[in-house]
Amino acid sequence: MDNRDFDTQRPRKKASRETIRKRQLIALCVIALLVLILILLIAKACAPSSKGGETTPTATTTTAVIITTTTDPALTTTVATTTTAPAEPENNSDFKLDKYVIELAVGGKDMPRVQEYPEGSGEWNENWSSSDENIATVDKWGNITGVAEGECTITLRDGLDTTQEVNIKVIVKGKSETASEEATTGATTEPQSADVGEAPAPSRINVAEAHYEGDTLIVNKTYSLPQSYDPGDLDPTCKEWFYKLANGAAKDGLNIYISSGYRSYDYQSQIYNNYVGIYGTETADTFSARPGNSEHQSGLAIDVNIIDDSFAGTPEAIWLAEHCWEYGFIIRYPENKQAITGYKYEPWHIRYVGSAISKQIHDMGGDTTLEELFGITSQYQN
Repeated sequence: MDNRDFDTQRPRKKASRETIRKRQLIALCVIALLVLILILLIAKACAPSSKGGETTPTATTTTAVIITTTTDPALTTTVATTTTAPAEPENNSDFKLDKYVIELAVGGKDMPRVQEYPEGSGEWNENWSSSDENIATVDKWGNITGVAEGECTITLRDGLDTTQEVNIKVIVKGKSETASEEATTGATTEPQSADVGEAPAPSRINVAEAHYEGDTLIVNKTYSLPQSYDPGDLDPTCKEWFYKLANGAAKDGLNIYISSGYRSYDYQSQIYNNYVGIYGTETADTFSARPGNSEHQSGLAIDVNIIDDSFAGTPEAIWLAEHCWEYGFIIRYPENKQAITGYKYEPWHIRYVGSAISKQIHDMGGDTTLEELFGITSQYQN
């Protein structure tokens, strides 16, 4: 007999239980591996496409809307709608903003806050522009105004390094509420007087060089603060009462907001020296304080809205001049008082002094200055 035939016909040995278990385990491992590979392939297929190795984040929400057209429940229709929040523009610069997408009504205003600048730069190097001024405009301080429905891009560039730039997406929709009211009534609402109580005097600071007249801290060209004084933010009472002021203005349909608050000694030095480099010392001294002589370092001064002459005569400027005293503030540098205060007219610059002083100045005439009230000077010694 052929040995090969014999081998093929001999009975096969039965597999042991242990061998069967091993085979089952191997089969399970193979199945698990195949499932894992399938999951990875599905995840890759569903992942959002990217460009340049980065993905653009979007937020999508689905809302079920029930529309009832009749009292018969059988005719109630459910419609699913999907809305996508506008994606933020990519920012590859050293600028850091508090917002990168702004939605406005026509006539509405907003301003992104710059939280970080490129190294060696600051607000004096801001260069703002709009891709379409027919939709939204922007001034040199970054105040954005909606003009017409549509979308455009507001760009902030560094004046010294134009490669440092950041974009803000602006979406303008519909008409402003104020415009709608004016169209209906034919006139704007007259401002209402505040009834918010007495604003307390700000707390005294524990600095030997600080000059006080009663409970009022004086910071001007004659009296300065040391470089070491650094509260780091607006005085808490000043901030609290400013927000009450802003809420009061909002009730009258106006938007008053902080454009510049506390500034450190070093930051004021950068601002002042930049202006001196552009305009010279004599001109810079008429509108910018030297470091140590700025009220902003005290944490008691605020520049609101548009920080230039275009703010004068606006509804917000008029309201501020008429009502800021009710919240413990004064217009610090009134019109035609440059010879007394040392600074040109700044309708946007308010100073917190508390109700006792603000009412006294209001009763003497809204353009009365702290220098006139206390009989003091505001002059540099050199």
